[in-house]
This record gives sequence, structure tokens and C-alpha cells, in this order.
Amino acid sequence: MNSAEHPEILDTYMGVRARLTRVIYRRVHCPATTADLLQDTFLRFWERPGLLREVKDLAAYFMITGRNLALDHERRRKIAPFVNGIDGLESIADPTPSVEAAAISRQDLRRVQAALEQMPPRARQVFMLSRIDGLTYVEIGECLGISPKTVFGHMVVALERLHAEITAQG
Repeated sequence: MNSAEHPEILDTYMGVRARLTRVIYRRVHCPATTADLLQDTFLRFWERPGLLREVKDLAAYFMITGRNLALDHERRRKIAPFVNGIDGLESIADPTPSVEAAAISRQDLRRVQAALEQMPPRARQVFMLSRIDGLTYVEIGECLGISPKTVFGHMVVALERLHAEITAQG
């Protein structure tokens, strides 16, 4: 795939790159690792052009993928001191999900996306800033010009709507 075929991928990535950098850096606290994980995030999508048809919100996809890669990196970093030598690495389970798990995850993601689309706009915005961007209620309040208590109220609405949608569909 090249950028001329799907410019929205590169445009979306560049649009979320600064925010994604902050989210990843908060997890790994290393500029070099952050740069590597940013590149890995982009390549995850770039190497699988079929995802373009499946993913409705490219920005959210990049943010979730980057955050998950950072979490995985931190998990591996914490496990590494306990593994003696390269021979011990063979006993670590393959983290690649099975075909069934991937299908279930895609279905779950579609349900979450549908639930997000049904939320009031402000509740959706607060939810995304909290869960995707990793901002605190105080940071969200500053960003939106509302109090942290109001942010909390919007988050309650978002979580209630999300729970209701998912349990109704599941």
C-alpha cells in the first residue's frame, strides 16, 4: 500500500500523532521507546490495508493501538528480569490472538462504536478524552472549560449508556 492510495491513513495518523506521543510516553517514560511504538502503531495499520474497510474511526484505532502497544511493552519489560536467558523466552505464550478471539474483538469493537454513536455529544467527548487520550477529569475540564464535577457527570452518563447498549446487544 502507498500513501497515494489511502491518504486518509497518513492524514489521520499525523493528526493524532502528538496526542498519541503523549499517551505512549506517559506509559513508557522513554523518548526512544515512544518513537519505536509510534512507528509500530502506524505500521500495524499500514501493513493491513483491509482494516480500512473495517475501522470506522481511524483516529481512535491509532490511539487504542498505540496505548495497547505501550501497555504490552511495559508488561514485557516487567517480565524480562524474571526470565533467565534466551532459552526461557520459549516458554512465554504467544500473545497473538486466535482467529476466533480476533473476530470476537472486532464484533465487540463494533458494539462499542455503535454505543458511542448513540451517546450525547458531550458525554462521548468526555469519554474519548478520558479513555482514549488518558486525560484526568481535571485536564478534561480545563480542555472543555467545565468543572471536574461536570466532567464526572458526563462520564457517568457515558458509562451508563455504554453499559446499556452493550448489555442490550449482548
